[in-house]
Amino acid sequence: MIVKSDIELKGLKGSEKCRALVDTGATMTVIDKHLAEALGVMYTDRKRMLTSATGHKLEGEIAVVRELTIDGETLDYEKVLVVEFNEEVKKTLSELGVHDSIIIGVTTVELASLIPDLTTGRLRKVETFLF
Repeated sequence: MIVKSDIELKGLKGSEKCRALVDTGATMTVIDKHLAEALGVMYTDRKRMLTSATGHKLEGEIAVVRELTIDGETLDYEKVLVVEFNEEVKKTLSELGVHDSIIIGVTTVELASLIPDLTTGRLRKVETFLF
């Protein structure tokens, strides 16, 4: 079962509320370059390579969104990887009933003290522990 979450991204120029795919195989949250530009993300000049589920290599740039709210939990100055999504990726995301320009990674989920629940297809709140 796929996991989806209601999110809101806020940048320096705009914001976007939507339902997004939570990819349990993705470390970082990834957003499309066009959405990043509309939001007004802050670029860090740090590049990162990404290997997609289909094996394609993509280079992106790490950026910061001013605020990312996921299932009611707000993270300030959250890092994301900005890449150019191809039409095949956008089409697949749309067919899944989620925004075609964002994929939530597990680091974002964990920072919000949430875990993916594969039985419900939603995120579940958990207590945060320090060891």
